[in-house]
Order: sequence, then C-alpha cells, then structure tokens
Amino acid sequence: MENLDFIDYLNTNKQDIMIEEKKELIDGLKYSSQKKLNPKYFYDNKGSILFEEITKSEDYYPTKKEMEILDKKDKKIKKELPPKSTIIEFGSGSNKKIKKLLSIVDSPVEYISIDISKDFLFENSKELARDFPELKITAISADFNQELNIPKIQNIKKPKIGFFPGSTIGNFSKINAKKTLLKFKKILKSENFLVIGVDLKKDKRILEKAYNDKEGITAKFNKNIFKNLNNKFGTNFNENNFEHNAFFNSKKSRIEMHLVTMINHSIKLFDKKIDFKVGETIHTESSYKYTYKSFEQLIESAGYKVQNFFSDEKSFFGIFILKVKK
Repeated sequence: MENLDFIDYLNTNKQDIMIEEKKELIDGLKYSSQKKLNPKYFYDNKGSILFEEITKSEDYYPTKKEMEILDKKDKKIKKELPPKSTIIEFGSGSNKKIKKLLSIVDSPVEYISIDISKDFLFENSKELARDFPELKITAISADFNQELNIPKIQNIKKPKIGFFPGSTIGNFSKINAKKTLLKFKKILKSENFLVIGVDLKKDKRILEKAYNDKEGITAKFNKNIFKNLNNKFGTNFNENNFEHNAFFNSKKSRIEMHLVTMINHSIKLFDKKIDFKVGETIHTESSYKYTYKSFEQLIESAGYKVQNFFSDEKSFFGIFILKVKK
C-alpha cells in the first residue's frame, strides 16, 4: 500500500532493549519486596486480542464510555483541534477510537501509530490504510516507555495531535505518569495538543466489577502474561499455579491486578531461580482513577494546560484536550 510505511524500532534496538528488560524482570521478581511485572508484557498478539474482548464485555465500561464521548461531543472536540495535523497515537491497540478521531479532526495529513504488539499493529495498520487511502500512515513497532529518537517523528513541521486513549495513563504511578507525559511533550513540542482518556474515580463496586468480568476474560488476559514471558525469555511459568485477583486500593485510588500463587514452586529466570510461596502475589497492573482536579494537577506539573474537558453522562470517564505550554 502506497500510503503505508512500517518502522520496526523494537527489532532495530533489540539488544539494548533486551538488556534493559532482563534487569527489570530480575529486579521485579527476585529483589522487590512485592513481586511485580511490567504490564507491557500483557501485549503479545494473543494479549492484544484478549484485551479487545475485555472492552466488549458487559462489565467493562471505559471503552464504551470513551467512544460515547467521541460520538456525542465530536463537534465540540473538532473545534479544539487544529486542521491539517499529524496525529500520533501512543499505544495504538485497535482502530475503533482512532477511526473516530480521524473523522473528527479537519483534514488530517498523517497518522503515526506506535505500539509494542508488532503483529497486531501491522494488521490494524493495513486495515486503516485501506479505509483511509488518502491518508499517509506510518506504523512504528516500539515501546513508548523508551526514548523514541526516531527522525520520522522529530522532523514533523505540521501541527501535531498526540492521542493517548483508554486511560492507559492510569497504568503508571503518579511519578511515572509525569515522566510519560514529559516524553510525549518532548515529541509534540510547545503549542501542540494531546487528547488523553482518563478513568474517573467512582463507586468501588463498579470499578471492581469492571476488572473481574463474569466472563473471566480479564483473568485470561492477566494470566496470558506468562505465555508471553515464556515465549520471549524462555521462562517456565505455569499459569495453572496462579489465580487472578483484582481489587480497588482506596488509599492509593487505584485498581490493582495481581496473580496469586496457589502452590509453592520455583521458576527459572535467565540464570536466576525465583521462588514462589502460597499466597504470594505478582502485581501485574495498576489502574489509577482520577478526579478532574487531581489529573489537572498532574498535567500542569508536566507542562500542559487543560484546553477543554468532556465526560459521559454518568461522569464515569473523561477526555481531556491538553495543550503543551510554551
């Protein structure tokens, strides 16, 4: 397809990334008081497919509410964003939301998608290129947690709109959320925009139900992290030795997802032996829930200002239109 380019940034920097990931895994599973894994390891091709199933489940509201806002507030959102822009999506996932944003923005000139799940990214990019044949599309296989020193992005002169939907910002601690926003700011540069989805604080029962769906898809998604680690790093995790657990930590205003050890056992991680005791957990993901005020404080500390804010009728979810300060 003439309007589609691929950049495999992960493969280009594979050795450096592997060294960094190896250290992170050993530190998280062997030397941390609370065993932990980076949630980016959810997203192999199978994990990406499972997450799309989660978004369609009856109990999981964020995707539905975010799409509701994009649908109902489309004209108001359009007024906030510059025409003839380059749209850069961080962690692109499926095409549902970006298709909507591309239809909202006036005459976008280019779309750049960045995602860690290479196969999923490439297949979705091909579909998008067919649907938008006049739009220049670049798919970049990369981890946006890394420094993205990609000339393709750095040399853009047109107005830029960053897109970070799905409340993915909630997966980061407050400190790391600020670091991520600063990385985006470096890419977007002053006077450009960031459209970001944020899950808003609400009743604990609604939150916990969303992460413990009755179909059990989130449990499968959580356990799938082991298959990805086994395939990528040669570990020997057995998912049957663990159970899914998700709960709302009121003190920290976040959902926590854990994998609970059901039997005493050990696994091999590179040249290390990792022991697991019954009842011990691996913390696989946090999902912070914000009020308008708490999120405004976060973005201002990272050098953005709120251009506008839109929420659904129940105020379950919010879309912030941010502008990078001079």
